[in-house]
Amino acid sequence: MAKRAAAKDKPKAKEPKKISPLERELLKLREQILTGIDGNIRTERSAPDRDVGDFYDDVDIEKDRQMTYMLGERERAKLNAINEALQKIKDGTYGLCEECGEEINKKRLKILPFARYCINCQAEIEKRNKYAAEEGEENLLYKDISLVDMESSDE
Repeated sequence: MAKRAAAKDKPKAKEPKKISPLERELLKLREQILTGIDGNIRTERSAPDRDVGDFYDDVDIEKDRQMTYMLGERERAKLNAINEALQKIKDGTYGLCEECGEEINKKRLKILPFARYCINCQAEIEKRNKYAAEEGEENLLYKDISLVDMESSDE
């Protein structure tokens, strides 16, 4: 009888946490990105030093480096979004739009598991960003015109 009581008091081992299919997909995407970034770093490091070559060869090499850098920036942003989504899963806020607080459509999350906004809010954000970019270009244009006018009036 004492053995039974001791067995009941003994703490049970925690069951391993089950990983949801979306969390599994996010982890898989993160691993792919990290592997790709690691491959780019290794390729860049292993590039042989070479003699000064043709100008056009140098231009091509520089274009490749810039493209790799740009892709690297995009991959880093994607990696950050994935890490944020994984944290939201832990916090219990995954799948909620950061703008309106409504649930993000499951189909959208299946296609883009690290989506931060519902489709309506995402469209509105993109529209605002486009408008802001156009306004910025327009302001720059007017600024350039006013500088030209000032220069010509000084003469």
